[in-house]
Amino acid sequence: MLFPGVSIDECEAFALAFRQLTLSGLADCQLIGVGAVRGEVAGIGGRRNVEQTFTETPRPDVVLVPGGIGVERTSHDEALLAWLRSVEPSCQWMAASSTGTVVVAAAGLLADRPAATHWLAGPRLAEFGSEASAERIVEVGRVVTCHGRISAMDVALLMILRLTNRATAEQVRVDLERAHLQAAATQPSWWQRTRALVRPAARGPARPRNDQLDTSDWIEMELTGER
Repeated sequence: MLFPGVSIDECEAFALAFRQLTLSGLADCQLIGVGAVRGEVAGIGGRRNVEQTFTETPRPDVVLVPGGIGVERTSHDEALLAWLRSVEPSCQWMAASSTGTVVVAAAGLLADRPAATHWLAGPRLAEFGSEASAERIVEVGRVVTCHGRISAMDVALLMILRLTNRATAEQVRVDLERAHLQAAATQPSWWQRTRALVRPAARGPARPRNDQLDTSDWIEMELTGER
């Protein structure tokens, strides 16, 4: 779901795993940018393209709601909220990250259940009957919330796990890491261009590895079945 002020970092963190699902030949996955009107939407760190409007997308399989700035405006955008309410009963999963969880709460989809969210978004969640959880990822029913960009990658892998099977999700994770390692030996590469979208390069000393593109111990336990 796209809106003015959307976080490009979070869009990309959500999209990487689903894109790899198709690149690995494991499933035919179509990622569609959905918004109020077709065309470019300016966000934090760049722009994204709205390919279909809300009315043109009545039955998505999975809904990904990134965070961004302007949550006060977005959480009162009735067209956007109405679309979330209309697709929630039929979609298999809905995931929201950081301030995107406030938008899901505003649509009435969290009720009084807690949500993982950006640490500054707690008061906003309270306005809509929810509250901030200390957990980095909260899964209640078919709605999953997470606290931001780092955990959005884990949530995307979790969606793939729930939609397919453990072997497929694990293969996506392995292929993402392999692509990362291969990209390190070539310049330029699609992986580096994708990483640049998540965290643009800057002058000066080299930055440390971007852990936004790494999976955590949490998803490792999910994929291996450990508890």
